[in-house]
Amino acid sequence: MTGDESESVHRYHHYRVIPALLVIALGVFFLLGNLGIDFPFFTWTHWWAWFILLGAAWPLSDAWARYRRLGKVDSLVLRELLTTAVIAMVALMFILQLSWQQWWPIFVIYGGLCMLVRDPRRRDRVRVR
Repeated sequence: MTGDESESVHRYHHYRVIPALLVIALGVFFLLGNLGIDFPFFTWTHWWAWFILLGAAWPLSDAWARYRRLGKVDSLVLRELLTTAVIAMVALMFILQLSWQQWWPIFVIYGGLCMLVRDPRRRDRVRVR
């Protein structure tokens, strides 16, 4: 195996660590629930919301991998973290049975934060007059 192939395998392994740990944690919660150990935030009526929360693992993993590769937080890392945050917020709204009517302004704040982070795919356009 060449150095490039070894680095690629190493990078792939780290890319999958966060989602794998979240899947394991989810399985542990289900197992403990089956054994009669209940958690107030883990109700069976909202078990499906944990899968929404699990969806936050991928953008978080992407952000972590990019941060480790660059050694700094850039706009792509921030975008991935904001994506992680909004997925987690939606899931937690269901898991904690929070009132959408009360907490909807969080999503307005999220929109403002997204507006502050520059989109790296958008090129600076010079306006010609």
